[in-house]
Amino acid sequence: MTTRARLPRALGTFAASGTLVGIMIGSGIFRVPSAVATLVPDTGWFLAVWVVGGLLALAGAFVFAEFAAMFPDTGGRYVYLREGISPVAAYAYAIGNVLLLRPTSLAARAMLIAAYIGALVPVADGHAHLTAAAILIGLGLLNVVSTRLTAASTAITAAGKAGLLGLLALLLLAAEPGSHAATAITPTGPLSLQNFGLALVTVVWTYSGWGQTTYITGEVRDAERTMPRVLIGGVGFVIVLFLALNLGYLHALGLPGVAASSAVATDAASAALGARGAQLVSVLVIVSVLGSLAGSMFTSPRLPFALGQDSRRLRALARVHGAYQTPHVAVAVTVGLAVIYLWGSSFEKLVSDYILGSWPFYVLCGIGFFRLRRLRPDAARPYRAPGYPWVPGFFLATATAMVINGFAADPIGAITGSWVMLIGIPVYWLVRDRPETP
Repeated sequence: MTTRARLPRALGTFAASGTLVGIMIGSGIFRVPSAVATLVPDTGWFLAVWVVGGLLALAGAFVFAEFAAMFPDTGGRYVYLREGISPVAAYAYAIGNVLLLRPTSLAARAMLIAAYIGALVPVADGHAHLTAAAILIGLGLLNVVSTRLTAASTAITAAGKAGLLGLLALLLLAAEPGSHAATAITPTGPLSLQNFGLALVTVVWTYSGWGQTTYITGEVRDAERTMPRVLIGGVGFVIVLFLALNLGYLHALGLPGVAASSAVATDAASAALGARGAQLVSVLVIVSVLGSLAGSMFTSPRLPFALGQDSRRLRALARVHGAYQTPHVAVAVTVGLAVIYLWGSSFEKLVSDYILGSWPFYVLCGIGFFRLRRLRPDAARPYRAPGYPWVPGFFLATATAMVINGFAADPIGAITGSWVMLIGIPVYWLVRDRPETP
């Protein structure tokens, strides 16, 4: 029987909420609205995509809140798939994330920060890879030294950038309307259900991060009650913030201006506030992406840690530092892979492809939710998702439709992003614990 390593429950509501908001507010809100406006060239439908994406995230938060209350352990979706579907599905999810999605996502964000630093600091210009590696290693060392310090810095950064984004939204809405605002309600291209679905995939990616926060459930005090509040309150807050920002973009640029912009936040701020507005956005991007990177760097190692908890052959991943009480081996593995991917020529393409490939696991989590309600009706559920079965059903049905639409619209990209899921199946059979011979 494997002895399960444990991490101390040292995190409160503020730290967990800050981690969720910090991860959710990344780079997406600064660039995704342009792609959405191109796919959905109508103001009403443009806003509808953001509303539907937000409702999907909120419904998912309700589902994951019940999971987190039932299984207040480290690992998040890995644990929920293990309990609700099967260990094979859990390994398929975890291995793909540990080997590809999490480290490449960290690498991509570190490179974006390094690019902005290079533009501001002449000495760093031309050394983006080294700068990005230094950022990743520095955050990794912080994660090894102190969980509380890491969580506190992530939460403070999240509060700061949320406040700045709220201020930006108010300033944009209070400014004079842009020259394109009068034509914003006029469609500039064909509107189709498939394009709406593709836009929804992009918007859902912008809202993503709430599910990743459940990786740290095993370190949250009174997690059965705290995590539901963190998930639902945090997701609701970000939905309102993103809708306000998109209304501000439309007010400043109009829908055609949003669609034509390659840097929508910068262009909107420049149009409404002048040069100082553009400078504000530059600072916002750096703070936002750095906070998102710090949050993901904090949560990501908890997934390989959970794998080590469940397997004697991977037990090294679940080692806890004797002095700092942190998962130092899992952190080192995550940082090492991310640094390696910095020098990959196409890791950003891999990330974009795997986004769709990862969503079948949300579908499986939805199926697992209903299975557990049926197979374990009397299990302790300190929190129950409201609106059963309609709210969880909306999450499952919308996620399924989004995945099917994505595969239909881009089957090659979807298959490319999905193949890594299969790696976890043979890994499970190689490392799973077998009954010991007497």
